[in-house]
Amino acid sequence: MPTRRRSSISISGRRLSGQRVHAEASQLTLMREETHTGDHFLTPAQLEAVFRTNLTTGLTEEFAQELLESHGENKLKELRGTTHWKIFRHNLFGWFQCVLWCGAILNFVGYFFSGNSGSDSGHSGKEYLYLGCVITATIVGTGLFGFYQEAKNMAVMSGFEKMIPPNATVIREGFKKSIPNSQVVLGDIVEMTAGEIVPADVRILSCTNFKTDMSSLTGESEPIKHRPECTNTNPLESKNMVFFGCPVNEGSARGIVVATGEATEMGKIAGLVTGLEKDETPIAKEITHFIKLICGVAFTFGIVFFIMVYMIQKSWLAALQYMLGIILANVPEGLIVTLTVCMTLSANNLKRKNCLAKTLQAVETLGSTSCICSDKTGTLTENQMNVSHLFCNYTIYDKTDHSHVSDHAYATLSLAASLNLRATFAHDTLNLPIEKRRIIGDASESAILRYMEINRSATQTRQDNPKEAEIPFSSAYKYQVTIHRMLATHNNYLIMKGAPEIVLEFCVKVITDEEDQYLTPQIKKELKANFTKLANMGERVIGYCDYQLPLSEYPLGYKFDTQERNFPLENLRFLGAISMIDPPRHNIDQSIGLCRQAGIKVIMVTGDHPVTALAISRQCGTITEPTAYDYAFEHHIDLSDVPPHIKQQFRAAVITGDELRKMSTHDLKACQKKYKEITFARTSPQQKLIIVESYQSLGHVVAVTGDGVNDSPALKKADIGIAMGITGTEVSKQAADMILMDDNFASIVLGIQEGRRIFDNLKKTIAYTLTSNTPEMLPFVLYACLGMPLPMTLIMILVINVGTDLLPAMSLAYETSESDIMNLPPRKLTDHLVNRVLIFMAYFQIGLIQFFAGMYCYFVVFAQSGFFPSSLLFIRDKWETSTATIKDTVGRSWFYADRKRLERKAQTAYFVAVCWTQVSDPEPEHRQSSNCIACIDFSALDNNRHFIAPNGVSRAINTNTHNYEVVNVFVARASIVVAIRNKYNNSLTDKDETRDGLTVEILILECAGSLWAPGKECSRSTADWIVVAIESVPTAPTLWLVGFSRYKSNKAYPC
Repeated sequence: MPTRRRSSISISGRRLSGQRVHAEASQLTLMREETHTGDHFLTPAQLEAVFRTNLTTGLTEEFAQELLESHGENKLKELRGTTHWKIFRHNLFGWFQCVLWCGAILNFVGYFFSGNSGSDSGHSGKEYLYLGCVITATIVGTGLFGFYQEAKNMAVMSGFEKMIPPNATVIREGFKKSIPNSQVVLGDIVEMTAGEIVPADVRILSCTNFKTDMSSLTGESEPIKHRPECTNTNPLESKNMVFFGCPVNEGSARGIVVATGEATEMGKIAGLVTGLEKDETPIAKEITHFIKLICGVAFTFGIVFFIMVYMIQKSWLAALQYMLGIILANVPEGLIVTLTVCMTLSANNLKRKNCLAKTLQAVETLGSTSCICSDKTGTLTENQMNVSHLFCNYTIYDKTDHSHVSDHAYATLSLAASLNLRATFAHDTLNLPIEKRRIIGDASESAILRYMEINRSATQTRQDNPKEAEIPFSSAYKYQVTIHRMLATHNNYLIMKGAPEIVLEFCVKVITDEEDQYLTPQIKKELKANFTKLANMGERVIGYCDYQLPLSEYPLGYKFDTQERNFPLENLRFLGAISMIDPPRHNIDQSIGLCRQAGIKVIMVTGDHPVTALAISRQCGTITEPTAYDYAFEHHIDLSDVPPHIKQQFRAAVITGDELRKMSTHDLKACQKKYKEITFARTSPQQKLIIVESYQSLGHVVAVTGDGVNDSPALKKADIGIAMGITGTEVSKQAADMILMDDNFASIVLGIQEGRRIFDNLKKTIAYTLTSNTPEMLPFVLYACLGMPLPMTLIMILVINVGTDLLPAMSLAYETSESDIMNLPPRKLTDHLVNRVLIFMAYFQIGLIQFFAGMYCYFVVFAQSGFFPSSLLFIRDKWETSTATIKDTVGRSWFYADRKRLERKAQTAYFVAVCWTQVSDPEPEHRQSSNCIACIDFSALDNNRHFIAPNGVSRAINTNTHNYEVVNVFVARASIVVAIRNKYNNSLTDKDETRDGLTVEILILECAGSLWAPGKECSRSTADWIVVAIESVPTAPTLWLVGFSRYKSNKAYPC
């Protein structure tokens, strides 16, 4: 078969679906690259030559079959989900589980040697066997439990397969036929109509009012209206290209297939999602770090102990058995149960808050997040166009301002907007509230219909004033015209709507509340300035004008001809404009504010227009500082005309996909470091992936939120991918680690708090569990080196690890989070779950306390029976010999059975002492508040110096003794702190402090039911209010930083 010719302007980076790259890494690299093809530039004649087809008759069946064999079927890679076997293997053979498996094997080895050696280590073979069996059962039990929890949350979805149409309509050999979509090949002439799905990447040859929904691919919330002409150098932006998997909203089109299968835009995304590998989660890294530490400690002690025993007893077999005991004492058999239960509880808590974690580790990963890269459409916004503003009478009105509905201009604009509509409510939803009704029509008309139905009963208005004629909207002339028979005036009424600049050119007058005014150049300039203002707010603007058709020329019953246009379209009257936007979700700004408070960057990454993205960023709170776009808007210049030295001064930026293409990796990282707030607009799926990887390389734990196919590569690569449960595509849900069942960004904030809580609780749990290792290990040292009777058996170790330790450790998982947990920055990567300080505290502080408590009880039991401590040294050989008789300190003889009974009594005392000490262990210290929860201006106080506390209780401030004025009021968990200064002089009292020339007194408002006076100390036993201290005084006298302690009296912590 002859080689297919390529266009001279087509770039070779484009690959056919049949081509294969041998190295998988190279293939993935190619998929990361953006589309570079010139097919959208070609003329129909050039397309016919390049693809060796006929635009009228299509391909021949024979040539189509050759192309199918050469390039493969029009199919996508199957998205590999997490299989049940993979989940089971992960839960049964993870790093932690492998350590326990080693512990179980060592016990079985100990059982083998104890049964075949002549030495007696104080342990029976059954003890080793029991311990090995229990460890094995623990691993299997927790593995099955974890598998059950993750498997029931694992969505079994076909992903991309649901986006592939079953059949396609093609023209071959001059005949129209329907074939399986997998049989579509390059060069096929295809026809597409409303309700179908685009069968491949298609270059449009001809179309009629053809619109497709590309929101899942590009993030555009508005349907795209296509045409045969090239409109942009970027194929994703050009209106003459449609892409595989995009639904056809309305109209019809004919085009030529330019890419199939994996070479399509959707195919490249599918390949990326399939080929990307996710890095280890932070908690997995922490567990690995913990295992390295615990194994290092266990094997270090074990080897040291092996050498000591060998030097003393000269028996390597006995030394090996003792080493096994040391290692086993350090293996926290019950900790895996605690970890699994902790994360399961958190996963269930999140599920109740509409966050479905597909893996247990995803819960903690969310708590470690330091950067959220969020999609705009459907995530930060509602993915539904809503009316935002109405413009008439030279005034912009907010949609919620209904005080002008009776004004002449406002009422006329509303009437025109209600009548000039093609959208209608679905018949089966008419009984539902207006907000919940389904609308048949495009997004803009749907927004206007819903708004006018609520405010003017648009449906009734349209029924009363039926439509007589209509000119549908066309991209050629950019307007739509309807003519209505008016019930009230009994005449015909013409309404035109469209792009406001276009509509304005048909007008000679403009309506006002007083009288119509003739349009002058100055008035036109003023009107266009308002259009620009609305457009700069990221809103889509539609203009309206009207004309009362004279009854004498156009009587009722007049036959209007929209082809011949036997009615006027000039000398119209401009009414105003309506603007729409996909609005932010309710309270999204508060959720993002909480993320900022928690030290988390929130970055918007969208495929939408940069002006729209900036407007939504402002409303959501992801951008709060000025940008170069604001400078351009303010000075009425293009962005490209903003001087470079001015651009360098801004700390916030909107970076477009075109700018990203010109950046190197180093340049992108420099921008991410330089700008405090960033919004990425007009980004492709490949660029979203690059942005995520760049933030990860800077040390961030990145969470990505999204709902479209275009988000799926970034969702897969992120440390934690979060998909939308309602509006999200099946592909995005499968690529994600967590699903928001209510599509509410606020749920992420709850998830972050839960993740941070679980990390804190896991740290407390591990600290608690490790404290028993020292009292479990040191008895072997005494037994082997000092020849004492064994203070603790392996069975007792087992009872502590999987018995007495388990429930208290698990109870720590229920502990609520610290009140300031969302005021702290994300934990650093160096802040490990288990560190040297924790190891030292567990082994050498609390662990030694438990050991000494146990040994005290051990010696007391022996002493009560006549064996003083000195008489227990170096008697192990005789003690373990069944035929030997041993005398105690007072000279009494002890036979083997009697002394073994005494030994078990002493061992029980040691065991009970360790358990009792564990119960009385001090709770891990609470983290102190690192800053004040709120700073309230003194205007919150009334004339009587009363301040209403957060709980609603009014508490008076005692300022009668000095001439002070209030500088600021702080609310800090358990205290209300008032900073005041002397207004008149610098004379000080004994109870005041002076810092930086400012006199300050700190007042605690109530203590034990009475007002606190300077010098009076408040007791914790009588009130919740405690004395605080000033940590520092900034230069501005109106702001104070105060610190306080809730858990330690008389000590202040800095904000």
